Amino acid sequence: MGDSHRRPLKPTTATPALNGDANVSIDVDGLPCYRAIHGLAAVSSDAEADPLWTIGIRRAAALLAEFGLKATFFVIGRDLEHTPHREATISLADADHEVANHTYDHPYDLRHLPQVELVHQLEACNRIITDVTGRRPVGFRTPGYNVSSDIIAFSRRTGHRYDASIFPCVSYWAAKEMVMQWRNVTGESSQSARTDPRALMAHRQPYFPDPLDCWNPALGPTSFVEIPIAVFAARTMPIIGTSLHLIDALGWERLWPFIDRSFDRFFNLEMHAIDFVDATDIDDVPDGDELVARQPDLRIPWSRKKSLYRRVFTSLARYRTVATLAEATAFLKAPPSTE
Repeated sequence: MGDSHRRPLKPTTATPALNGDANVSIDVDGLPCYRAIHGLAAVSSDAEADPLWTIGIRRAAALLAEFGLKATFFVIGRDLEHTPHREATISLADADHEVANHTYDHPYDLRHLPQVELVHQLEACNRIITDVTGRRPVGFRTPGYNVSSDIIAFSRRTGHRYDASIFPCVSYWAAKEMVMQWRNVTGESSQSARTDPRALMAHRQPYFPDPLDCWNPALGPTSFVEIPIAVFAARTMPIIGTSLHLIDALGWERLWPFIDRSFDRFFNLEMHAIDFVDATDIDDVPDGDELVARQPDLRIPWSRKKSLYRRVFTSLARYRTVATLAEATAFLKAPPSTE
């Protein structure tokens, strides 16, 4: 396949010209996060041996290395209290991957918490990442895509250069809303939280967020940029780890030229650590069967996932310049009058 399908880049006032035109970002949400979503009890054994850290992250790093790709890993601060997770994070940093802030405790209702707790979640995660890697994080992603202007304001005050939380996907939002409504009816518990529907109308490509309305661009450039998660086809098809197999039902290579054209400025592929494991990897987890029953992607064998991800990464490596989000936003400078 040649480069004839690529469209020329056209500058816009809302979209900064980034110096890398694709990124792979991986949220390192451990098993406790999925238990919280599905209303399952906490399991203490995860503290020292969460397979999403010990298996998933190792596989992700190895696969990225095959293609010479550097990724951005959004990590939860509390996970770095445990030696195996710290060692894995040091290995990521040593391989020149970016380690970014995903809050300290991963509260899904972050945008509803008091300001003092919001500040704690961001600053505590910053501190422990800096302690482990020697590099202060410059990027942030909120849990569950539940962002707000206050969150972005505090993220910016902590020294971050970008946020990567906006997910303008109508189908994902609707499906999540239906599940939460059903849980309310049936009385099932879940710590998940609703996403502000204003996110659905946000830009699909990077933009400088308005300080008072993060879902819309500022009047001029600033030193802080919002990098939305990839959504294709009229905001109905998310291009994230859990949807790649649905996309591949129509043929990844067949659809890639259309995806490529749809993201002429920047393509931000979001994945999760759980995308790199399957049911056999959590056999020894006490509630493994319950997690597999509730998390369908765990039922896809790793061999099948690995084959698909290789094809996806082949497309990125061949047709895109892939950079970490920190590298992509490093050049952004705000004129003094815009701050």
